[in-house]
Amino acid sequence: MPGDDRIPHGTRSAAARLGSTKSGPPAGEGPRRSTGRVGGHRSRLAHTALGTLAGVALLGGLVAVPVGPAAAGVGLPSAGLVRIGPVPVRAASQCTGWTSQSTPPSTIRVLRTAGPADGTVQVVPFQSYVNVVMAAEWGASDPVEALKAGAVAAKQYAWYWTMNWRGGTATDGSCYDVVDNSMDQVYAPETHTPSASEIAAVTDTWGISMLKSGALFAAHYDAGSSVACGANANGWQLLQISAMHCAEQGMLVPQILMTYYGPNVTIVGADTSGGAGGIGVPAQLRFTAQPSAATAGAAMNTPPTVTVVDGTGQAVTTGSGATTLVTLAIGAGPQGAALTCQGGPVRSAVAGVATFDGCSVSPAGSGYVLVATAPGLPAVNSAPFVVAPAAPTLTLDAASRAIPWGTAAQLSIHLVPPASGGTVAGQVVHLQRSTDGVDWTTAADLTTDAQGTATWSERPATNLLFRAVFDGTADLGAVTGAPVRVVVRQLALLRPDNGGAVRSVARGTTVTFTTVVRPARPELAPGRVLYRVYQLVGRTWTLRREATVTADATGRATLPVTFGTAGSWYVRAIALPTPANANSVWSPLERYAVR
Repeated sequence: MPGDDRIPHGTRSAAARLGSTKSGPPAGEGPRRSTGRVGGHRSRLAHTALGTLAGVALLGGLVAVPVGPAAAGVGLPSAGLVRIGPVPVRAASQCTGWTSQSTPPSTIRVLRTAGPADGTVQVVPFQSYVNVVMAAEWGASDPVEALKAGAVAAKQYAWYWTMNWRGGTATDGSCYDVVDNSMDQVYAPETHTPSASEIAAVTDTWGISMLKSGALFAAHYDAGSSVACGANANGWQLLQISAMHCAEQGMLVPQILMTYYGPNVTIVGADTSGGAGGIGVPAQLRFTAQPSAATAGAAMNTPPTVTVVDGTGQAVTTGSGATTLVTLAIGAGPQGAALTCQGGPVRSAVAGVATFDGCSVSPAGSGYVLVATAPGLPAVNSAPFVVAPAAPTLTLDAASRAIPWGTAAQLSIHLVPPASGGTVAGQVVHLQRSTDGVDWTTAADLTTDAQGTATWSERPATNLLFRAVFDGTADLGAVTGAPVRVVVRQLALLRPDNGGAVRSVARGTTVTFTTVVRPARPELAPGRVLYRVYQLVGRTWTLRREATVTADATGRATLPVTFGTAGSWYVRAIALPTPANANSVWSPLERYAVR
């Protein structure tokens, strides 16, 4: 925030890096706290020699802090002295030894690791201690309810350790409850002065505490990350940044604490009277399923869900509040934004939950926010979301799916707008080709006409797959059409060609037949030609010879045939399929009369 010296979110102090901060809970009490003031300053604690501060005097082995107006800035009491020098050593089994779970301790023993009191244990008025911790680890301008939730967590963390001594002692044998750095909580009254809002947060929530299984627990907290309210909740930490989002959505302190320390947590001291904000009485609306990224005009994959909650953050599942009528509407969006829900935008909650399935939003755009309202309850906004444009229908047609080699494939592209509308004229569509359906190259970039149509013609040498790809525009989504396969048949020309006539030859004549195959390219496998020779026996044409011949580099496959018997004969040929091309058609019959 402007004018302060805060370290960016997620930074740990030197003490946290070198200390015993753990990522998981120690046995018996939950995880050790890792500090995390939101955008706040975590002091890099350096040890300094004991000295005097302005207004601090050394009095016979004790350091006395003046109180009254001079002490107000650090949240100290208005009369008396605070012991911050050598203090009596406690019995080994306890330190402060506080026992009450309903009333916070009056003081806390703090091991100082920096400043003039480095190495000593200070006995600090407990509420003053919490005030200073708030100044060090939270932000004065944080949302009020988030700041109050932080005050509860900061207080309870320290309170727990006044009841559960970990055996820590200073070099002079004085015991302490907590350390003044991020191994526990940053307590530095010399450099951190609590603001009016931080002091108010502590005062207003002094009567609130939390129990799990009937026992006070160490309420840990950390900065966390900027995610939706409660998205990173783990049941043992208040995550400060996302908790701020909860407060911004209208959550109250009990709801925030329930969100992060629940579900098995009891909030003590919150309003449970049955009045406004009490248990079972509707107090707020909460988006429990946020609208996710949506497509214009299409039902949202994740239906927005709104829950009616009471003052403790729990769903109102019984009574009249459980069937509250909830209305969903556009809260923010581009010009012309509209929400359409099957059955209308008003739903009656079931056990406190209103699910808005079958809802769609249009047109495409960013910055959409939905707002949920209900009679007598404050409105609540959803998280912002994006509506992607709906994709058009993109088809590719081929005039013929099988063509002879040397002829053109006639292709046409059709771009049809979705129900939500969009401009299909003048759009660029990529026509791509592939031999295997995996690797695609662009054959042409085509522009659609007023009807959304474009055409293309080419003479492929081999079998090919074609597809159309549209990159999308502001009002039309991207789409890739289904591929279309065009098969290219080989060409097989049999020679000699008798032109349909019957050629007469003498018995014993040898005729050399040559079939020219196309395509014939170095990168393609050579063609193979199947020859068949038939003779008329009685009234039946009988196969006399069959041979498969591989074409040479020029695409020619040659077969000599000797006609040794008088009668009627014919010869025909076909190019067989290859990996790149389909078979040819059979050649015309070449007929012979053998005398």
